[in-house]
Amino acid sequence: MPEGIVQPMPAEAQARLLAPRTDEVRLLACSGILGYGFTEAAFRRALDMGMHAIGCDGGSMDPGPFYLGEGIPFVSRKAMKRDLALMLDGAISKQVPLLIGSAGGGGGTPHLAYTRAVLEEIAAERGYRFKLALIESELSKDYLKAKVRAGAVSPLGPIAEMTEQTVEDSHRVVAMMGVEPFQQALRQGAQVVLAGRASDAAIYAALPTMQGYDPGLAWHLGKIIECAGAVVRPKIGQDCVIGRLRADHFLIEPGHPDKSCEKIRIAAHTLYENPSPYELVEPAGTLDTRACSYEQVDARTTMVAGSRMRHAARYTVKLEGVRKLGFRSMFMAGIRDPGLIGQIDEFTAGVRAKVAEETAAMGIAERDYRLVFRTYGRDAVMGTLEPERGELPHEIGLMVECLARDEEQSRAVLAKARYCCLHNDFPGRLCISGNLAFPFSPSDISVGSAYAFSVWHVMELDDPLEPFPITMIDVGG
Repeated sequence: MPEGIVQPMPAEAQARLLAPRTDEVRLLACSGILGYGFTEAAFRRALDMGMHAIGCDGGSMDPGPFYLGEGIPFVSRKAMKRDLALMLDGAISKQVPLLIGSAGGGGGTPHLAYTRAVLEEIAAERGYRFKLALIESELSKDYLKAKVRAGAVSPLGPIAEMTEQTVEDSHRVVAMMGVEPFQQALRQGAQVVLAGRASDAAIYAALPTMQGYDPGLAWHLGKIIECAGAVVRPKIGQDCVIGRLRADHFLIEPGHPDKSCEKIRIAAHTLYENPSPYELVEPAGTLDTRACSYEQVDARTTMVAGSRMRHAARYTVKLEGVRKLGFRSMFMAGIRDPGLIGQIDEFTAGVRAKVAEETAAMGIAERDYRLVFRTYGRDAVMGTLEPERGELPHEIGLMVECLARDEEQSRAVLAKARYCCLHNDFPGRLCISGNLAFPFSPSDISVGSAYAFSVWHVMELDDPLEPFPITMIDVGG
């Protein structure tokens, strides 16, 4: 660990960083998500190769709407701090920028504040000094309503048009920034950039496009390395990946000396999370990979060429937002009675009716809650769409959840459902009680607030920086 105060990036280093380049820019993607981890062996080797920037994606919407709504990350603080400390050590020691996008998971204001607190704790422990850029991406309701009235928002896929009521009902909405806010932060002297919700590829395309590299190659490189170890073989957990961008091609290799990046995995990742096999839409245009070639240049490295960027007639950013549904409680139990398993649908329907009757007596109407039964081991994943229907399993897991307006009501309804599931009779029953086997006590779990995605739209911008205010902070100063 360095001793004393480590000075911020010198002005001459900053100037070299922003100057046009024509030889090669080397980018290090540490992990697919901040907190998912990476090996120190891969990280140290990459640093020794002379990286020009270190990056990491901080989040995703894959874990669902809860984390965006609640304003918390879906990784542990301990894991985030470990990863961030190593990356900050590398950026400070090598005097290169560190870029984090979608900070804290969802990229909202509380996520950004959470990540900033971890970063500043590390800096204080190590005695670091540097210039930090915070880029907000959470949008106010007034701003969004104005955009709706201006006709600047449209659905992204099969979702209803956004209205002012949609905005009013939303709990949190973020916009997904492109490269421009990252570039502006670097121009303002930032050595560390913590950004709200951002295009994964923009984290890595920002520096090379600012330096004059081909935007098609830069964006494609960003797309490939944004999930870091996802393109590495063997894929065991996460690990570092190196992207080397040149005038007419780029190279992808693993940081770890005992791993490889094979062309089939590189090509496959172009399709990852993308409805088109050839086009990837970004804020300023569309990456077209129809003419791409993928060549295995050695056992560890793949070369990609032919990527093209078609610039869009309008600049758009994706909007992601959630509304609050209420509070969720649940319990999990096992069933090993073949008689009950064979009529589980009829049984749960009877439980539902009995719960409605009993909760009505407590002043809770059936319209005030939602009760969901999932039978694991029999169609719990796909439900009525399940094509594989064979003999009855010898046991199933029953998960019951209740969504209601608050914790008290949710737990009250769930308790009635648990009692009815445990004790209700059914045809052919051979006992007088105990239909369920509970794996733990207490059986009922308060899950917390429940959210649903309500905003999945695109918004037109005249200025790519407009909804992304940048705050510059002297950390350790």
